[in-house]
Amino acid sequence: MNGSLPNADEKRRSTLAGAGAIICGGGLLLSLLRWPSVAQHWSGFSRWVLVVLAIGLLLWGITQLVALGLSRQIAPRRPVWNRNRMAITREGIVYVLIMSVMFLGAIIGRTNMLMFVFAMMIGPWVLNGWIAFSMLRRTHAKRFLPRRVMAGEMVSVELVVANHKWFLNSWLLAARDQITHLRDRFQAAALFVRVPARQSRRGHYFVRFSQRGEYSFGPLELTTHFPLGLVERGLLFNDFAKLIVHPRVGRMTARWRSDLWNAAELAEKRRMRAGLFDDEFHRIREYRAGDNPKAIHWRTTARSGELMVREYRQTRDRDLVLLVELWQPAQASTTDLDRVELAISFAATVLFENSRQSHESWLRMIVVGGQTFAWDQHANLEQALDQLALASSSPTADVRTVIDEAMQRTSESSRIVVVSSRPHHELQMRTFEVAGPGELLCLSAEVCDLSPYFVLEELA
Repeated sequence: MNGSLPNADEKRRSTLAGAGAIICGGGLLLSLLRWPSVAQHWSGFSRWVLVVLAIGLLLWGITQLVALGLSRQIAPRRPVWNRNRMAITREGIVYVLIMSVMFLGAIIGRTNMLMFVFAMMIGPWVLNGWIAFSMLRRTHAKRFLPRRVMAGEMVSVELVVANHKWFLNSWLLAARDQITHLRDRFQAAALFVRVPARQSRRGHYFVRFSQRGEYSFGPLELTTHFPLGLVERGLLFNDFAKLIVHPRVGRMTARWRSDLWNAAELAEKRRMRAGLFDDEFHRIREYRAGDNPKAIHWRTTARSGELMVREYRQTRDRDLVLLVELWQPAQASTTDLDRVELAISFAATVLFENSRQSHESWLRMIVVGGQTFAWDQHANLEQALDQLALASSSPTADVRTVIDEAMQRTSESSRIVVVSSRPHHELQMRTFEVAGPGELLCLSAEVCDLSPYFVLEELA
């Protein structure tokens, strides 16, 4: 085994090659031991050569089938050194079967012409294997990943193949990369038509990650069928890497901000602000009819020769505490898992919107799931997205204690929003135990609850 994850085509080719080798080896050995005419015709040294060949075919076929069975039960191990691999292509299997028929016909029928054809067919087979091995000698492959990506985006991964041979070019090299995730596994490949001697070539493959979380890359393998396509030679590189895929981000609707403002303006408490009329200075502009004369900026007016006034805008950003509950039952269904992913996408979108549009508001996020973690405005946004990407749900997740603590520590002008992966009716009953109906904005990660505030492609 080469340490990589065999795909369906490789499994099928290995099964056919192993079964064909066992049939050919068993038939040859049976004919030498059971048929006296064949044993008399092939005697002495030639008979022993045929016996060794038959036993070799049997052992190789059994090894292929056993290795394929083990690959389905045992997880692949990380290779420590580069490994060479040889496999038979679909065309090569047909070629071997034709050679086997020629060989058995020559033995049974004592026909020298069939033996001559068999000998001529061996030459291209051996030559293909040697040339393919030469194409991979002194070659090296390396992968370059982007730093961060987002689920649903098309991402380009760069591969560099270097040919360190002095004179011989490498032709038709396929670089294959294994990509695994907790809920996903696939293979990507890029083709390099020609890599000149003592040079390198760059290629790309494009992948769209459907799940958030951590993806593992590797091992990286170079393969070639050149020139006849009968034998596939592979060179495995101990090149492993990991990539964190952030959750999908949508956009918040206008109702989201208006509901937060209206709820916060019910509070009587006001905060001190710099600037006239508890507003923030915005710009200096020309005087218009109806402007307050107290806002005239006399210094700019004297310099420009026309009346100029200070313009202020009201800062209506409010502090926000976002509580995310990642709950799922012990036997989770697809709907339960979808609600968890939607809650995480909603939280990531709130973080993006707050960092882009809010100037003075303070945001704190607490995620309760398999692990509980908190994030506030002073930390790095990328760190919060990494934590959301790796967050896991749990049947024991309970946000009620966090709600009680948040209500005691926040001011009256702050807004507490709870988004949970629980069903709507269950979430409302649990939150009413610790807070009244008007004190919290409780949202279940369902389309009916999130669609007025949150737009994502799935919701659309």
